[in-house]
Amino acid sequence: MASTWRLIDTGTRRAAENFALNRAILEARKRGVVASTLRFLQFGPSALLGYHQSVEQELDVDFCRTHGVEIQRRVTGGGAIYMDESVLGWELYLGKSDLGTADMSAVSRRICEVAARAVSAFGVRATYRPLTDIEVDGRKIAGTGGAFDGNALLYQGTLLLDFDIERMLRCLRLPAEMLSPEAIAGARARIVNLRELLGV
Repeated sequence: MASTWRLIDTGTRRAAENFALNRAILEARKRGVVASTLRFLQFGPSALLGYHQSVEQELDVDFCRTHGVEIQRRVTGGGAIYMDESVLGWELYLGKSDLGTADMSAVSRRICEVAARAVSAFGVRATYRPLTDIEVDGRKIAGTGGAFDGNALLYQGTLLLDFDIERMLRCLRLPAEMLSPEAIAGARARIVNLRELLGV
């Protein structure tokens, strides 16, 4: 396998299409028929469950249906998240030989530190926050996570461009007090969008 990587941008797609591409690229990387790949992607409005989560326990299904939010399950673990065009997704498909270690905490640190430098190139001061986040002045701007599948690694991340946290919270099945104006304001204070930082 050549050491040259691939860079692809698959644009904005439905969650089902993004996950079909996700599985196809990962399988191809496992078999060694494609090079290690950096993929950029975006979603139409989607509520994405972690691999082991229950739809009924995690999501407000009625809200999602009423507001045209597609529900899909990720191939990786973690909690339920909301994605739409206001979030830039990125994925790395790597072979174990690219990494030098199978220790996921070390892999996460290495990837997140590089991603933080990439975000900083926009003129903001982004830093890695263990275990898997990137922040600017203590506010989260990106989250990441990954999993090994045989001899390959899928590592995924997001960058908040102009994210609507209230819409995300309404998609989730949460106690009423977590949807109060005060709770939503508190959640907004813990994250930051690139648009806000750049003043555009």
